[in-house]
Amino acid sequence: MKFLIINGSPRRVNTWKIIERIKEKLNNQNEDIEFNEVNLIEENIPFCTGCYNCFINGEETCPHASIIQPIVNKMIDADGLIISCPVYALNTTGLLKNFIDHLAYFYHRPYFFEKKALVVVTTAGAGHKKVGNYIDETLRNMGYNERIKLCFVNSHDPSGYLPLKTKEKIDRESLNFYNSIKSKKLFSPGIKAMFYYNLWRAVAKNAHVKRDYDYWVENDLINHEFYPKIKCNLFKRVLFKLFYKILSTMMSKNTQ
Repeated sequence: MKFLIINGSPRRVNTWKIIERIKEKLNNQNEDIEFNEVNLIEENIPFCTGCYNCFINGEETCPHASIIQPIVNKMIDADGLIISCPVYALNTTGLLKNFIDHLAYFYHRPYFFEKKALVVVTTAGAGHKKVGNYIDETLRNMGYNERIKLCFVNSHDPSGYLPLKTKEKIDRESLNFYNSIKSKKLFSPGIKAMFYYNLWRAVAKNAHVKRDYDYWVENDLINHEFYPKIKCNLFKRVLFKLFYKILSTMMSKNTQ
């Protein structure tokens, strides 16, 4: 089982102690576990320039593709993604935000429908829920089927150790993460996941961006209310079939 750890902190201190605890728990599952670590501070990723090349011409034409795409390939190869991020000024670190900016094309062309992620956020004050929700939302829009969040305030005691309750929560959610991947069960999408899926499906159908249209057609996503390997209940399918039809009609008129 392969895990990719993306460290959004410029350091390996408080938040990283939780990652180390997660790794320890996963290594205890009598499984051949492989960890691959990406420390964003070491990648020296230039700022996203907003050139739109990834949207219009494809992600391989990003001016920083030589740095970004190898990380994306590791995300594709991994069975589970673990993202760690401390709260800086009530938000994500600049390192993680810049990396996410380079992945914006996945909003148009979601991919990771059969993948699961564990999000680790720490703060000494506030903002942990906001940052955790932002990373969760980002991963959901990229297609990730399940995202488990571990968000802590003052996760360590004054001596720098993890309290018992914190350890228990880390161990419990790490095990849930492991078992979810092991089971290969794919969960039915929520309303928000289906809303954005069908929004970008409608955008792609009306060929606002050819690269998007080709992606949705070639991967047989254009004809489904959600990723076809994931079951959706009848109510959601009918609801978003109607939503998609209305949205496509509106967009079609606006492009004539």
